[in-house]
Amino acid sequence: MKFKKLSIIFIILILVNTIFSFSSILPISIKDDIGREITIKEYPKRIISLAPSSTEILFEIGAGDRVVGVTDFCNYPKEAQTKEKVGGFSNPNIEKIISLKPDLIVLYKSFPKEVFNQLEKSLQNALFIVLDPKTYEDVMKDIILVGKAVGKENEARKVYNNMLNGWLEIQKRVASIKKSPRVLFLIWNDPFISVSPSTFLGDLLKKLKAKNIVENNEPEYPILSLEYIVSKNPDVIIIGEMSGISRESIINHPILKDTNAVKNKKVFTVNDDLVFRPGPRLVEGFKTLYKILYEN
Repeated sequence: MKFKKLSIIFIILILVNTIFSFSSILPISIKDDIGREITIKEYPKRIISLAPSSTEILFEIGAGDRVVGVTDFCNYPKEAQTKEKVGGFSNPNIEKIISLKPDLIVLYKSFPKEVFNQLEKSLQNALFIVLDPKTYEDVMKDIILVGKAVGKENEARKVYNNMLNGWLEIQKRVASIKKSPRVLFLIWNDPFISVSPSTFLGDLLKKLKAKNIVENNEPEYPILSLEYIVSKNPDVIIIGEMSGISRESIINHPILKDTNAVKNKKVFTVNDDLVFRPGPRLVEGFKTLYKILYEN
């Protein structure tokens, strides 16, 4: 009960701090996730998003009409599919990006550094916001950050509060959980790749009182051997739909068949877009994972 009260107080403090940090008077200064100080002298009119999650953030807070370019993988909302495509995450079309004359580019720390450096050199009048969320709270704060950068603070606050309410709802449900299930989360096949506790997905598992069978923080997305998986004996196996792994392949796996998850048919697939994208829909992914762990 004491932990629950402290957690709620902590969340309220985050919310209060965020609300009072807003400013509508330009210029304003913001700091992105890698500590870069950015001065917003006027709100951007031509925005390029270099990740599906940042695209979802921009559209959700009402800045979608200013988005002029997105990646090939930005499929939500449907309006995003009508925007100019600038290539993939690891192989963006630099010339196309430059030709669109953006005044703001939103990207993630994992974006290829050499490409980032080239874009920064070629687009000296553009602003760059680099995101690197590690927790659910970080995702919420990134939405506020982007909202402030594009002059959509109030809209961003509404999305923030929706995510906060979803978190509080889940926290109430897991408060009575006594036994933590051991969970294997697979995001890729051949080799099997999972998620560490230092990722926002690992953070979701922790908030759900699940025990990630990956114990080390590094690497963030470790390759797991079959021997390791069997030795940790997961109670639940969750598979990303786009991982290249089918539920049947795990259920019928000659080595994994003796794990608790397979023996008890606790093997589930999940919509990648809901849980792999650190954006507004992560709250739905959070609720989906709760249902998988405790309502199946």
